[in-house]
Amino acid sequence: MIYKNRKSRPIGAVAALCACVTLGMGSADANNAKLSLVDPNFVFVAERERFVEARKALASGSVEEFDRLYASLEGYPLQPYLAQEKLFRQWGKDRPDSQSIAELEAFAKEHDQNHLVRKLTRRLQNRFADTEQWQSFLRVSNFRRATSMPCTEIRAKFELGQLKKFDQTSLDLWLKPKKHPEMCRDVLAKLEVASTLSVINIWEKIYAAMEANKPEFAEPLLNYLASADRAKVRRWIESVKKPQSFLLSDELAKDTVLNRRIIAHLVVEWSREDTTAAMNHWLSIRDDYVFFSDRYYNTHRAIAMRSAYRRMPEAQEWLYTFKAKPEDLELQEWRIRTALLAEDWQAILRGIKELPIEEQQEDHWAYWEARALQRLGQPAEAKAIYEELAELQSYHGFLSADRLERDYLIYDDPFVVDRGLLDEVAAAPELIRAREFHFAELPHESRREWNSWLSDKSADELAAGAVLASHWSLYDRAIFTAGKTEQKRAISVRFPVLYRPEVAKAAAKHRIDPAWIFGVMRRESAYIRDIKSGAGAVGLMQLMPNTAKYVAKLQGDKNWRGDLTNASTNINFGAFYLRHVMDKFEDHQVLATASYNAGPHRIDKWLGNRTQDADIWIDTIPFTETRRYVRAVMAYAAIYEFHLTGESSRLSTKLRPIPASPDV
Repeated sequence: MIYKNRKSRPIGAVAALCACVTLGMGSADANNAKLSLVDPNFVFVAERERFVEARKALASGSVEEFDRLYASLEGYPLQPYLAQEKLFRQWGKDRPDSQSIAELEAFAKEHDQNHLVRKLTRRLQNRFADTEQWQSFLRVSNFRRATSMPCTEIRAKFELGQLKKFDQTSLDLWLKPKKHPEMCRDVLAKLEVASTLSVINIWEKIYAAMEANKPEFAEPLLNYLASADRAKVRRWIESVKKPQSFLLSDELAKDTVLNRRIIAHLVVEWSREDTTAAMNHWLSIRDDYVFFSDRYYNTHRAIAMRSAYRRMPEAQEWLYTFKAKPEDLELQEWRIRTALLAEDWQAILRGIKELPIEEQQEDHWAYWEARALQRLGQPAEAKAIYEELAELQSYHGFLSADRLERDYLIYDDPFVVDRGLLDEVAAAPELIRAREFHFAELPHESRREWNSWLSDKSADELAAGAVLASHWSLYDRAIFTAGKTEQKRAISVRFPVLYRPEVAKAAAKHRIDPAWIFGVMRRESAYIRDIKSGAGAVGLMQLMPNTAKYVAKLQGDKNWRGDLTNASTNINFGAFYLRHVMDKFEDHQVLATASYNAGPHRIDKWLGNRTQDADIWIDTIPFTETRRYVRAVMAYAAIYEFHLTGESSRLSTKLRPIPASPDV
């Protein structure tokens, strides 16, 4: 069996890393060829400076200076951005009018950069809404690159007398159990009064509130219901936080649609507080009702999966008390993980064999197949799998090499790029703009341009793009682009060693392994210095602002107001926090790594009632993100250790047994 990510050619001994790129010619000529590529330090230098000055002039209100600089940038790839920025600011300052629409249309006709047109169109939509110019808002909303704004469109049509009762769009919004923006909240309320709602509409919204676990959105509908239904729905609303009393009463004994919906919702809610009691009740009553198959499946699955996430010993049995849907891969995988927690090696093998064949070939399941075979007295079969996996440059590949006591096969396999293709890719307008935005300190715009180029590119084009990004110092785009190729061993591109002085200083100061810092940084941000996650984490090591303040306070600065996009600050704070969680978990690098991602409080909950092998614990972490994170960081640290020292210590030496919970 050939496991995924395995190289197809024979592999020799560990080779030294090579930072060169082969450009479709002899490798001896590679570095000279590389020097002939476009060097950002010698192209558009003066234009780039004037672009920056033009933006400063615009920001300060120096219109004449801006216009002079703008005119001098004819032909510069970023000149359209300045035109867009001027209109964007102008419409924010002044009340837009019909002339603004004409300016938008002219800009769209002159420039083919869809992103800028969309940005300006959205700006004008918002400004017409802010100034309650509803006819103009609707006109712009019909443009091809307009943003869908259903809530605002409803308000506009209502104000213009075009919407007096629910249409399909407004009805769909009303049915959603969510707090709508103030822009349309009162309009929906007025439409509800003016419309004749059907019984189906009322129940659809009540059931949607059940599905979303938001009973507050069902409460206003009680007066639409007949007295008996009203009483039962009210009882459901009152029971959501303490459902057991209602579930155990005789009020839900009759097999009706409403009772089934209430039972299915409340038994899952009960499992939040007492998973065992909820599952036992569900098992005792589920056959007394004729549930729709999907509702039956989803209810049982929700409780059983909650028991698995909570690492409950009953989970392994409960996950097998119903038939898994073939497409429900998550459930099938958690059957294996619960068997791992129980170290039920026969069940592990059985569960792996039940996976789709392509999933069985994933290196993590292949590793556990080998571990199970080894524990069941089949060492030859286990060794054969380990030997294939040991060729991989991955977490489970490294663990397999440890099992065989072999060196890790870490080496650089540079991209081989045709020179003509590289020149062609380097001339792509999106990539030129990406380069210029990068050097003009507009990294977000740079990434957006680069990403817009990536779609539908061949493997060779992606390889050329990765080489080009690295040459232009767009290291995060080089990593991102290289990751889309099958060449996982292009280490010099995929794992660059950046911010070396800052990392060395922080590692020495906080007494931690610099390779670990690099591994965390590479996984957290891929070296995007200004990145901000949806949760609010900032910078290279993705620190939450509150965590940064906590770290600053621990370091003696109670009123810290620094910048987390500053590389030195971010790396220092991140390294300090790594040391902090290392101290909390008694220098256990696995627990500290998981804690950095998920928080120390969760790690405490994930410790079991007995000591466990670290590889079992890691691969049964309840959060998919954290499970993948720990594996990636440990593997990346091994690669960076090789980068820094020329060799890697064994991963297994860092995977100390996971201690039992102190509460046991």
